[in-house]
Amino acid sequence: MTLRWTPQPVGDAIVDIVLSLNEQAQSMHGTEVATASYSKIKPSINNLDAIGRKIEEVEKEIQELEGHPGRYLRSMLNAYGYFVRSLQGDDLPYAEYIANIQELPATLISEEAMKGHRELVEQGLTNLNYKGSLKDKAENWLKDTLISPEKVVEVAESMKEKSKIGTLKRVIELPKEDGIDYIKSIRDVFWSGYSKYTGDFRGNLTFNIDRPWTEPVLAQIMTHESYPGHQAFYCRWDYLFQQDKLPLEASYYLINSPTNALFEGGPESALHFLGWDRDEEETEEISLEQKEQYKLARDWIDMQRMAMTNACYMFNTREMNKEESVAYMMEKGLLGEIEANNCYRFFSHPIQKTYYPSYYYGRWMVGKAYDSVPKEQRPAFFETLYDTPHTTNTFIDAVSKLVGRKFQPFEQVKNSKEDFLI
Repeated sequence: MTLRWTPQPVGDAIVDIVLSLNEQAQSMHGTEVATASYSKIKPSINNLDAIGRKIEEVEKEIQELEGHPGRYLRSMLNAYGYFVRSLQGDDLPYAEYIANIQELPATLISEEAMKGHRELVEQGLTNLNYKGSLKDKAENWLKDTLISPEKVVEVAESMKEKSKIGTLKRVIELPKEDGIDYIKSIRDVFWSGYSKYTGDFRGNLTFNIDRPWTEPVLAQIMTHESYPGHQAFYCRWDYLFQQDKLPLEASYYLINSPTNALFEGGPESALHFLGWDRDEEETEEISLEQKEQYKLARDWIDMQRMAMTNACYMFNTREMNKEESVAYMMEKGLLGEIEANNCYRFFSHPIQKTYYPSYYYGRWMVGKAYDSVPKEQRPAFFETLYDTPHTTNTFIDAVSKLVGRKFQPFEQVKNSKEDFLI
């Protein structure tokens, strides 16, 4: 018996809307936006106007739906409506799209916050005995930890089993059929890594070798894409759906919805969940020297993501053009030219522009939530994150209940370095 939150026609229509949005996005922009769907429902709505009308019909049906299901589904349907408007080219303020599609802020990250994170990176580099300016230290660190393009897959493979062991031990259970069938490299794409769920608890990983890779950074991205990141999320949801523990109305993953900050924020914090960046954790043959490198790599990625998120905001609010946004990322985030141009391709994409903020704000939200929870409550936290359908706002409320105080991940940062920690 399939778990449902609504009568069958309503629930089926919700999934039909999602999968029909996917068909339209693929037709218009060659982009898959429903990256997983676990039911047998097929798309049947053939144009954006008809999808919009179906959204309005379903919204009327769920107006009186109570509790968490009602709140979750009303947020999701509202986001679908805004996603349709975005696909149609409606010229709404960027902040309005982000607030309604993802329930996230859309504003500039302050220079004060960015300065705090640059200081964290510089301190980490100094602890590893690098000398000179921040740029000099960073360039030497990147050179010392660089992996040649032909070795990227091999190094990623070496991390796969360790990260799965840690996931099963400290994060969540996965069915015995779970697995990654292959890891491969690719060129001429704007993303760094990609996790493709193929069904039946299996998936594949791909890494972009146009960009330079270092071992500490690859460890962060590898755990993001595999365990306990995207592959773990996809597989766990599939398992829950088959066990009638995930409702039909949430039996998919859709780019540009209020679930995005959890789906990216969890993987962005994946290595931290494993304890690979913390001395007090006993982990899978990860040395203290590696942990120091991995902690630095996380701070490095966060520093870069701040610059990238600001560039995304300023480009999409028409405050910067391409050349200015690329230059900004290279100056403020110390991105290389290839990485900065790839990021520009990402956040200037007609669909990805309203998805990109989920990486930074998701990392901020989920990372802060995890660090707020006492160790003995981590199982409850992981159940909230992996097993319960949540939007940004319902997740924030759930964490508030878990920690016994109001959790405010997006409050204005204060003049203290601790406030920059994520």
